[in-house]
Amino acid sequence: MLTNNKRQNHKKHADVCDNEEDRLSKLPEGIITHILSLLSTRESVRTSILSTRWKYIWSSVPALDLMYNNFMSKAHSMDVNFQKVNAVDNFLNVVDGLLMGQSQHALDKVHIDGSFSGTHYGSRINAWICAAIERNVRKLHLRRLDSTMPHELHQSLLGSNALVVLKLDVNVILNFPMTSTCFPNLKVLELKHLVKFKDGISVQNLISSCPVLEDLFISRVGPHNLRTLNLTSWSLKKLVLRYGGTHDDTVQIIVIDVPALETLDIEDDVGTQEYVVRDLSSIINAKLDVSNDLSGDPNSYGTCLFELFIKRIFNVKFLQLSGPTMFVSLK
Repeated sequence: MLTNNKRQNHKKHADVCDNEEDRLSKLPEGIITHILSLLSTRESVRTSILSTRWKYIWSSVPALDLMYNNFMSKAHSMDVNFQKVNAVDNFLNVVDGLLMGQSQHALDKVHIDGSFSGTHYGSRINAWICAAIERNVRKLHLRRLDSTMPHELHQSLLGSNALVVLKLDVNVILNFPMTSTCFPNLKVLELKHLVKFKDGISVQNLISSCPVLEDLFISRVGPHNLRTLNLTSWSLKKLVLRYGGTHDDTVQIIVIDVPALETLDIEDDVGTQEYVVRDLSSIINAKLDVSNDLSGDPNSYGTCLFELFIKRIFNVKFLQLSGPTMFVSLK
């Protein structure tokens, strides 16, 4: 008798579910694609099994979020004879297909996180960047893509009216031989670790190509022959610099000419030999963590820091000093 009751309850519940309205699927496609854009691409693709209508909706999502670590863990679980090289190749092919396949709708965001290295895909990074720009991407973030041989990324490949955020941590050499407005709407630029410049002129030309740039993050960009880092911008409001390593592989002179700057955040473990600062009167927030251990002449270096930074940020409201910088400032 109890078994029959359970069956009847189960049948009643199933009838209710069958009669319930699928409200999510009846939403306009624009709202559904927006919801899916908040998920990773892997999670978005998995929704294709929900119903016939959902089968291809994921392909219209204006965002690509691809992480190799997620891809690799899935490959491990599916194949006991898994080999890393196969996962890398498969991941590269998936990125190729999604960025350069038949679907060419506009993209709001592209985020690709590799966390692997290899010599065979340097040119693919160029192709991915070009494909994303051709699809009017607004936010482009390429992270931990380390092709053993750096590939040159020429200025002619990077012109974009749509790009607002550009974050690169890939093994490329940026070559900007001319001054032009390549990124008229770019507001956020991050260049981390693996990125290199062909020369000092390329640094200046890149920044001058961004007339509305507000947020610049630079973390130990090379190459070895780049001895002067010239940061000149009339629009920049936030500047973050991260430097480590030795004097042999980093810049020796950093020029900061940013009259509208409001936030300055510097961590310099090397002890750059010289800072040339034009105007810091607009700074409201400042964080200084600058070592003098490797400078060779700590007294003159400390005096330089004190004169250039501490005394010139007289309008600052929030100031954070590291131990070495505080010691230098109080000498």
